[in-house]
Amino acid sequence: MKVPDLYVGKQFIVGSGKPELFGRALAQVRGTAYVEGPEMVGDPSQFPGIAGAGNPFEIGSLMAGQSANIEMKTPPFYAFFATSFARIKSFLKVDLLFTTKIIKSKIIYTEILMAKVKNFAIPHPSEKGKTLVYACLEGPENSVYVRGHLKHKDTIELPPVWRDLVDPTSITVSLTGNGSEQGLHVKRITNNQVVVQGRGGLPVDCFYHIFAERRDVPKLVTEIDS
Repeated sequence: MKVPDLYVGKQFIVGSGKPELFGRALAQVRGTAYVEGPEMVGDPSQFPGIAGAGNPFEIGSLMAGQSANIEMKTPPFYAFFATSFARIKSFLKVDLLFTTKIIKSKIIYTEILMAKVKNFAIPHPSEKGKTLVYACLEGPENSVYVRGHLKHKDTIELPPVWRDLVDPTSITVSLTGNGSEQGLHVKRITNNQVVVQGRGGLPVDCFYHIFAERRDVPKLVTEIDS
């Protein structure tokens, strides 16, 4: 059924839910809308899961796609545009482009995160009312590391996942003797192990820091066009 323009002067409610937040009777808040959902805005072809052709778990309560309205002489670029604050209470999954000044979320999952700086902030552990802010290390590669203390043995066992995660030729090892100078060096790196050797007759006692480059992702391109 086709209808002319629809004007709602009070509340717009679709579904059987009762949004008490919007008030009732004399306390009713004008201009509010409740949609039980799922609700779709924009081009429906961007959500093939609805028709069963895609992953049904990708259906959301609100699905915002780019506009399919051909009458717009300048089609909207964004599927969702917020000029103040948008709050994600639990899980945020980012596939392509997400730009905002502030994101507050428990979990953010994305394949690539590009930022001017990458910081984390936690309540200060020893000064009440303050926040502790640390910055992440930055470098020209997608790398991982392990560190620890090697004592009374000569072999560092690397994490089992490193067998498939890292390029073994990229492994570098730093050793620092503990208590005395022991003439430490790396004898060999093989079979996901680092074998350390010191001066004859001295037991090995050292701290280690080991880096390696990931091979499950493409090498990092450090210079790109703006």
